[in-house]
Amino acid sequence: MKEEKKFVIYMVMAFVPAWILQFVGIINAFSGRAIVYQGAMAVSMYVPLLAVLVANKGIKKAKTEIEWGCHWKENWKRFPIAWFLPAIATILGAVLYFLVLPEKLDMNCGALTQTMEAAGVMVDAEGKVQGIPLGMLGIIQLISAVTYGPLVNTFVAVGEEAGWRGYMTPVLSKWMGKRGALILSGIIWGIWHAPVIVFAGYEYGRDYAGEPVLGVLMMCGFTTALGIILSYFYEKSQSIWIPSLMHGAINAVAGLPLLYMKEMPQHYLLGPTPAGLIGGIPLFVLGIVLFIRMCKEEKMREKV
Repeated sequence: MKEEKKFVIYMVMAFVPAWILQFVGIINAFSGRAIVYQGAMAVSMYVPLLAVLVANKGIKKAKTEIEWGCHWKENWKRFPIAWFLPAIATILGAVLYFLVLPEKLDMNCGALTQTMEAAGVMVDAEGKVQGIPLGMLGIIQLISAVTYGPLVNTFVAVGEEAGWRGYMTPVLSKWMGKRGALILSGIIWGIWHAPVIVFAGYEYGRDYAGEPVLGVLMMCGFTTALGIILSYFYEKSQSIWIPSLMHGAINAVAGLPLLYMKEMPQHYLLGPTPAGLIGGIPLFVLGIVLFIRMCKEEKMREKV
């Protein structure tokens, strides 16, 4: 089967089942069944891996060129970087956001109070749940998000990483070069999230100027920057588990800065999450730096 035909099959299979799952989740979210929404979103993350399997009639390296080995000896430094870098970038982005908009900060976790009360959890007059201050609960969530959270999420994130970084980006690189592939793959990844952004306010909330087109465009910018970072670490490590761990880590910590707002906002285009314009500055800067480096390395290889 020609590479072009396989790629078309991959794209169809990566989008259609995932969008069906996203719409199933959206419908259930509107009906108050949040757990079904979360489950559908989690399952949809395996769809790009399924698409690779269908398009290539298997997922072995011989068929897909995906590097499945961990290569512990070569990557012993990269695993902790993949584990903790997203948390560092998220915290830095949140700090920038609250420095610009200090009136939004509440170390007593006002937004967490709203979230818990909406979920039916009783918060007493002192801002405690079963005697535990909400600020402490926020710290507990942060600790869990930077300790075991990335590892748990890795085994879900690998579904996307095998598709986007393991298969799609390398194929596009053969056809249009590294620069075009990194940008186009990021845009494709962002558009893949379009249904939940448009109909469920995923990542950016609701009632903002330019909704929902602006949200989709911003998501494409975020996924392009993050995709560049993940592709860089995939190329350097030659292991799909490094970007999967990093992807899992960003999923674990991304929403935590919202807990430290005075109240849960209608939208969060600016931040404090790493997908926002201000909250995402550290990741965007890193993405630009690595993009330039990867393009230079490609030119050097071409000269040789």
